[in-house]
Amino acid sequence: MSQKHFTATAVVHDARGRVLLVYHNKFDRWMCPGGHIEAGELPDEAVLREVREETGLRVRFLPNGEFAGMGDAHAAVLRTPFCVLDERIAPGHHHIDMVYRCVAEETEERPRHDPNESRAAAWFSIEDIASWDESRTFANVRAVILRSAERFKSERG
Repeated sequence: MSQKHFTATAVVHDARGRVLLVYHNKFDRWMCPGGHIEAGELPDEAVLREVREETGLRVRFLPNGEFAGMGDAHAAVLRTPFCVLDERIAPGHHHIDMVYRCVAEETEERPRHDPNESRAAAWFSIEDIASWDESRTFANVRAVILRSAERFKSERG
Protein backbone atom coordinates (compact mmCIF):
# COMPACT_ATOMS: atom_id res chain seq x y z
CA MET A 1 0.00 0.00 0.00
CA SER A 2 1.40 3.41 -0.91
CA GLN A 3 1.82 6.27 1.55
CA LYS A 4 -0.11 9.41 0.64
CA HIS A 5 0.93 12.63 2.31
CA PHE A 6 -1.11 15.81 1.84
CA THR A 7 0.93 18.88 0.99
CA ALA A 8 0.29 22.51 0.04
CA THR A 9 2.42 24.57 -2.33
CA ALA A 10 2.39 28.22 -3.43
CA VAL A 11 3.27 29.69 -6.79
CA VAL A 12 4.24 33.14 -5.48
CA HIS A 13 4.25 36.04 -7.93
CA ASP A 14 5.50 39.58 -7.37
CA ALA A 15 4.36 42.84 -8.96
CA ARG A 16 7.12 42.54 -11.60
CA GLY A 17 5.82 39.14 -12.74
CA ARG A 18 8.62 37.13 -11.21
CA VAL A 19 8.13 33.86 -9.28
CA LEU A 20 9.67 32.97 -5.91
CA LEU A 21 11.47 29.62 -5.72
CA VAL A 22 13.54 27.78 -3.13
CA TYR A 23 16.44 25.46 -3.94
CA HIS A 24 15.26 22.30 -2.20
CA ASN A 25 17.95 20.30 -0.38
CA LYS A 26 16.29 16.90 -0.79
CA PHE A 27 15.25 17.24 -4.45
CA ASP A 28 18.35 19.24 -5.50
CA ARG A 29 16.19 21.51 -7.70
CA TRP A 30 14.36 24.82 -7.63
CA MET A 31 10.84 24.33 -6.28
CA CYS A 32 7.89 26.44 -5.20
CA PRO A 33 7.67 26.91 -1.43
CA GLY A 34 5.40 24.43 0.32
CA GLY A 35 5.26 21.36 2.49
CA HIS A 36 3.22 18.91 4.51
CA ILE A 37 -0.14 19.89 5.94
CA GLU A 38 -0.02 19.44 9.70
CA ALA A 39 -2.69 17.67 11.76
CA GLY A 40 -5.66 19.97 12.32
CA GLU A 41 -4.48 22.43 9.67
CA LEU A 42 -6.40 23.42 6.54
CA PRO A 43 -4.51 23.40 3.22
CA ASP A 44 -4.73 27.18 2.78
CA GLU A 45 -3.41 27.70 6.32
CA ALA A 46 -0.54 25.32 5.59
CA VAL A 47 0.54 27.11 2.43
CA LEU A 48 0.68 30.50 4.18
CA ARG A 49 2.69 28.97 7.03
CA GLU A 50 5.08 27.14 4.69
CA VAL A 51 5.82 30.24 2.58
CA ARG A 52 6.49 32.28 5.74
CA GLU A 53 8.72 29.56 7.26
CA GLU A 54 10.68 28.91 4.07
CA THR A 55 11.13 32.48 2.78
CA GLY A 56 10.13 34.95 5.49
CA LEU A 57 7.53 36.49 3.16
CA ARG A 58 3.85 37.09 3.71
CA VAL A 59 1.60 36.36 0.76
CA ARG A 60 -2.07 36.67 -0.09
CA PHE A 61 -4.11 34.38 -2.28
CA LEU A 62 -4.97 35.24 -5.86
CA PRO A 63 -8.59 34.55 -6.85
CA ASN A 64 -9.28 31.12 -8.24
CA GLY A 65 -13.03 30.87 -8.70
CA GLU A 66 -14.06 30.41 -5.08
CA PHE A 67 -17.74 29.82 -4.46
CA ALA A 68 -18.62 32.90 -2.40
CA GLY A 69 -21.86 32.82 -0.46
CA MET A 70 -22.21 29.04 -0.38
CA GLY A 71 -21.13 28.56 3.22
CA ASP A 72 -23.50 28.59 6.16
CA ALA A 73 -23.46 27.80 9.89
CA HIS A 74 -22.71 24.14 9.10
CA ALA A 75 -20.20 24.44 6.26
CA ALA A 76 -17.42 26.81 5.24
CA VAL A 77 -16.21 27.20 1.68
CA LEU A 78 -12.45 26.62 1.53
CA ARG A 79 -10.09 28.27 -0.91
CA THR A 80 -9.94 26.41 -4.18
CA PRO A 81 -6.45 25.26 -5.20
CA PHE A 82 -5.17 26.23 -8.64
CA CYS A 83 -4.55 22.53 -9.18
CA VAL A 84 -4.08 19.31 -7.23
CA LEU A 85 -1.21 17.00 -8.18
CA ASP A 86 -0.53 13.38 -7.27
CA GLU A 87 3.27 13.50 -7.13
CA ARG A 88 5.19 10.24 -7.03
CA ILE A 89 8.06 11.06 -4.68
CA ALA A 90 9.44 7.53 -4.43
CA PRO A 91 8.04 4.05 -5.01
CA GLY A 92 5.00 3.77 -2.73
CA HIS A 93 5.27 7.40 -1.52
CA HIS A 94 2.96 10.06 -2.97
CA HIS A 95 2.32 13.71 -2.18
CA ILE A 96 -1.21 14.88 -2.87
CA ASP A 97 -0.20 18.48 -3.50
CA MET A 98 -2.70 21.33 -3.41
CA VAL A 99 -1.13 24.17 -5.37
CA TYR A 100 -2.29 27.75 -4.70
CA ARG A 101 -1.58 30.95 -6.59
CA CYS A 102 -0.35 33.80 -4.39
CA VAL A 103 1.17 37.25 -4.61
CA ALA A 104 3.81 38.60 -2.25
CA GLU A 105 2.61 41.35 0.07
CA GLU A 106 6.14 42.69 0.21
CA THR A 107 9.03 41.89 -2.07
CA GLU A 108 12.51 41.41 -0.73
CA GLU A 109 15.13 41.14 -3.43
CA ARG A 110 16.86 38.51 -1.34
CA PRO A 111 14.23 36.52 0.52
CA ARG A 112 15.56 34.48 3.39
CA HIS A 113 15.54 30.69 3.35
CA ASP A 114 15.50 27.88 5.89
CA PRO A 115 18.90 26.12 5.60
CA ASN A 116 17.35 22.93 7.02
CA GLU A 117 15.19 22.67 3.90
CA SER A 118 16.80 24.74 1.16
CA ARG A 119 20.08 26.23 -0.02
CA ALA A 120 18.59 29.48 -1.31
CA ALA A 121 15.44 31.42 -2.11
CA ALA A 122 15.26 33.77 -5.08
CA TRP A 123 13.00 35.53 -7.57
CA PHE A 124 13.10 34.33 -11.20
CA SER A 125 11.63 35.71 -14.39
CA ILE A 126 9.13 33.57 -16.27
CA GLU A 127 11.47 33.63 -19.28
CA ASP A 128 14.26 32.08 -17.20
CA ILE A 129 12.01 29.36 -15.76
CA ALA A 130 10.57 28.56 -19.21
CA SER A 131 14.08 27.79 -20.49
CA TRP A 132 15.02 25.39 -17.67
CA ASP A 133 15.41 21.66 -18.14
CA GLU A 134 14.94 18.83 -15.63
CA SER A 135 18.31 19.58 -14.00
CA ARG A 136 16.93 22.91 -12.66
CA THR A 137 13.33 21.95 -11.79
CA PHE A 138 10.84 19.18 -12.48
CA ALA A 139 8.74 19.43 -15.64
CA ASN A 140 5.47 19.48 -13.70
CA VAL A 141 6.73 22.34 -11.49
CA ARG A 142 7.73 24.36 -14.55
CA ALA A 143 4.37 23.66 -16.24
CA VAL A 144 2.35 24.77 -13.19
CA ILE A 145 4.44 27.95 -12.84
CA LEU A 146 4.04 28.83 -16.53
CA ARG A 147 0.28 28.24 -16.44
CA SER A 148 -0.05 30.35 -13.29
CA ALA A 149 2.07 33.10 -14.87
CA GLU A 150 -0.19 33.18 -17.95
CA ARG A 151 -3.22 33.72 -15.72
CA PHE A 152 -1.37 36.29 -13.58
CA LYS A 153 -0.43 38.28 -16.67
CA SER A 154 -3.99 38.20 -18.06
CA GLU A 155 -5.41 39.29 -14.68
CA ARG A 156 -3.03 42.26 -14.61
CA GLY A 157 -4.02 43.32 -18.15
